[in-house]
Amino acid sequence: MGKSDLLRVQDLRDAYRLIGDCRDLGREPALWQMRMLEGLRRLFGAGDASGGEALLMPPDGRLVPLAPFQSGDAHSHKVWEQYMRDQGPAIDPFVQDFGRVPGGLVARTRPQVVTDAVYYRSTVYNRYLRVADAHHRLMSFHQTVEGSAVNVVHLTRPRSDRDFSTREQRLLDFFHRELGPLIGRQLVSAAEPSLGALSRRLRQTLACLVEGDSEKQVAARLGLSPTTVHQYVTTLYRRFGVRSRGQLLAHVLKRSGGADWIRILRTTPSDRF
Repeated sequence: MGKSDLLRVQDLRDAYRLIGDCRDLGREPALWQMRMLEGLRRLFGAGDASGGEALLMPPDGRLVPLAPFQSGDAHSHKVWEQYMRDQGPAIDPFVQDFGRVPGGLVARTRPQVVTDAVYYRSTVYNRYLRVADAHHRLMSFHQTVEGSAVNVVHLTRPRSDRDFSTREQRLLDFFHRELGPLIGRQLVSAAEPSLGALSRRLRQTLACLVEGDSEKQVAARLGLSPTTVHQYVTTLYRRFGVRSRGQLLAHVLKRSGGADWIRILRTTPSDRF
């Protein structure tokens, strides 16, 4: 390993500073993810940065975007929007081959994943990447939730610029390794179920729990059997990835902004009890 391949102290400081900025915006997925991409674009001197959250579908590692974002100039953003509308990730050889690389955290440059012969003949390169002059590519996936949810970071540079170095690949790996475990905790994940997406009965059960009711009290209040209420509570644990009532309540109160939780849980008048 050459000396130039090693991370520098300033690299680590810059990475931690950006992670801190993301944490300050952690309650809003769109805000912290855009701050992340904008910061990485400056940190790496990239032409543009894109990514967000997606699902990697077994068995072939196919990428299904959930919440995509992009930071770049007007031209690259227009090309990126068309790429996403045309379901570019589904036919992008770099993205699709990347999805089959094993590991919960992976950072690779394009030549490390797909050969020049395959890549430069691809529709994606000639229709989108070449048009946007997004020649050099560095990407990282970090598994964020048990299962198939991943956070994606994708950086590009124009043909006239140098390719991403080994040190920069290590830096992106380091950044994602440190930030990834915060997603779903200090950083709200777009893959998390929203309170408004819960069924009426689940929202009612959750509202009772937040107000301090036991499962027996919830059953009496909603006119349900204790067994049914217990099933609802178990479903809530599973939906929010928690293992106890305390974790569930902490999660809900943090995500919903504390005092606003009852408004979110009781979306419509017919949901009130």
